Amino acid sequence: MMFSTTVAERQKNWYSGRNLPSRSRDIPVNLFGAATGYIFSLVLVVIATLVCEVIRPYLVPTNMVMVYQLAVVVAAVKLGLRPAIATAFLGVLAFDFFFVPPRFTFSVADKEYLITFFGLFVVGVIISSLVAKVREQSQEQARLSRQAEQARILQARENLERALLNSISHDLRTPLVSITGALSALKGEGERLSDQARRELLETAFDEAERLNRFVGNLLDMTRIEAGAIRLNMEPSDIQELVGCALAAMEKRLGDREVTVELSPGLPLVSLDMVLMNQVLVNLLDNANKYAPAQSPIEIQASVREGWLCLEVTDRGPGVPPDELGRLFDKFYRIPVPERVGGTGLGLSICKGIVEAHGGKIRGENRNGGGLRIEILLPLTQPVSEKP
Repeated sequence: MMFSTTVAERQKNWYSGRNLPSRSRDIPVNLFGAATGYIFSLVLVVIATLVCEVIRPYLVPTNMVMVYQLAVVVAAVKLGLRPAIATAFLGVLAFDFFFVPPRFTFSVADKEYLITFFGLFVVGVIISSLVAKVREQSQEQARLSRQAEQARILQARENLERALLNSISHDLRTPLVSITGALSALKGEGERLSDQARRELLETAFDEAERLNRFVGNLLDMTRIEAGAIRLNMEPSDIQELVGCALAAMEKRLGDREVTVELSPGLPLVSLDMVLMNQVLVNLLDNANKYAPAQSPIEIQASVREGWLCLEVTDRGPGVPPDELGRLFDKFYRIPVPERVGGTGLGLSICKGIVEAHGGKIRGENRNGGGLRIEILLPLTQPVSEKP
C-alpha cells in the first residue's frame, strides 16, 4: 500500500510534530515538583541530624532513631509517599554515618546496628504507606463531601427555581383568569346584565389588566437592573412634585386610606431620574398599602441629613420578622404575614436597584409599636454618574 503527501501536508505534519510536546513541556514542571519534595526530604534529614547531634551526649545512638522516625512521619504527612521513603533511606545513611561507631564512616563495628538500620527503614516505609493511604482516604472523603454539597446546593436551587416558577405562574394566571372570566361573562350574557353588573365586570377586567401589567413591568425592570442596562435621565427635581406624582398614581389603589405628608421647609432640588424615582415611591406606597391595616395611615417624610436627602415611607403593618430584615430587598422575598397579601416579591428589589443606581442607599427597619419604615438616602452634593 502506498501513501503520498503534498508538500503542504508534510509541512503541516512537521509543525504539528513540533507542537506535540505540550506534554513534554509539562515534564520539567512535574520534575521540579518531585525534586522539591526530595529536597525537603534532605532538609528534614539534616534537621533531624542536627537535633541528634545536640542530644548525642545524653542518649545512646539507638534512641536517636526516633528523631529520624519523626522526620519520616513529617515527610509522609506533608510531602507524600515517595519523599517519605526517601527520608527513611537518607535517615538510615545519616544515622550510620554520623552516630554509629566508628563515626563519619559507613562501616559498622557492631553488627546489631544492621538490625536497627533495617528496622528504621522498614518502619519508615510502613509509616509512609499508612499515612499516604490515610491521605488518599481523606482526599476521597473531601471529594465526596464536595460532591454531596454540590448536589445539595443543586437540589436546593432546583427547588427554589421550581417554587419561583410556580409563584410566577400563579401570579400570571390569577389576573388572566379574572380577565377571561369577566370578558366571557360580558360576551355571553352582556345583553341580559344590568348596567351596574357590566360596569363592575369591566372594572374587574381593567384592574386585573393593570395588575398583570405591573407584574410584567416588574419582571422587565428587574431584568434591566440585573443586566446593568438601566439608564438615568438625571435632572434637578422637586421632591414635593415627586411625592405628588406618586400619590396621584396610587390614588385609586389607596382608596380612603389616610396618607400624611411631612416635607421639611426649604428642601433643595435633587438631581434624580423623576420617572424611576416615581416608580420607587409608588412601589413603597403599594407595599405599605398591602400590608398595613385598612384604617391605619401611611406616612411620607422628607428632610435633609448631612448632605443627603432622606425620604421615608412608614406604615403600621406587621413589620418584618427581625431575623428576616436582611432579606427585605431580596428578589421574590415576601413577608410571611399576612397570608392574604399577594405580589411577586420584586417591588423592593427594584427600589434597591434604582436607588443604588442613583448613588443612594435604602434600608428598612421595624417601627416601635409595629410597622415598617423604609428610608431612602439620595446624595445632594456628590455627582451621580449614569450606569452604562
